[in-house]
Amino acid sequence: MVRNRTGKLAAKFAREWVRPVRKVKRRRRGDPNARPTRNASPARQASYRARQEADRQQANGRTNGTAEAVTTADGRHTAVSVSDSPDNIYPHHREVARVLDSVPQNLRAPWHGNCALPQSLSRLMDRGIDPRGGAIGSARIRPPGNPGHGAHNPCCNSCVSLRNEFDLREAL
Repeated sequence: MVRNRTGKLAAKFAREWVRPVRKVKRRRRGDPNARPTRNASPARQASYRARQEADRQQANGRTNGTAEAVTTADGRHTAVSVSDSPDNIYPHHREVARVLDSVPQNLRAPWHGNCALPQSLSRLMDRGIDPRGGAIGSARIRPPGNPGHGAHNPCCNSCVSLRNEFDLREAL
C-alpha cells in the first residue's frame, strides 16, 4: 500500500473523497408484441389489440386497410373495428355521427366515416360504455411479408375531430 502526504493509506483516502457508485435499477422493456399485462396502460392495450386484429384480418386474406382499437380509461373495455366499404360498416352512434357531420367539407378525408375509429367508438357507446379519456391504437393491414403490416397508422382528418371530442390518446 502506498501512503499519501498525510501518512494515510491511499486506498482509504480514495474511499473518503470518491462518491459511492449507486446501482440504478433499469426498467426492462418487453417485446412490443408481447401480450400486455392486466395493469398495462390503456394505450398499450389498444395498440396490442389493433395489431392482433390486423394479423387476424391478414390471415383472412385482407391486404389493405386499418384495424383500430379503442380502450376505455380504466382499461376494462376494448372495441376493435376495421376500415371497410360503406355497405359493410357498423352503423354510427348518434354522438359519433354528430361529430363527423361537424367536420367541414374541405377537411374531410375521401373515406370520411368509413374509418375504423368511428365504428369502434360506436360499438362501445352502443354497449353503454363511455370511451372518454381512453386510448386508441391503430395498425395497418398489408399483404403477407410487407414490412409495413402492423405499423401505426395516424388518424385521418375526419378522425382527429373524434379523437379530440372524446379526449382520446393516440398510442404510437
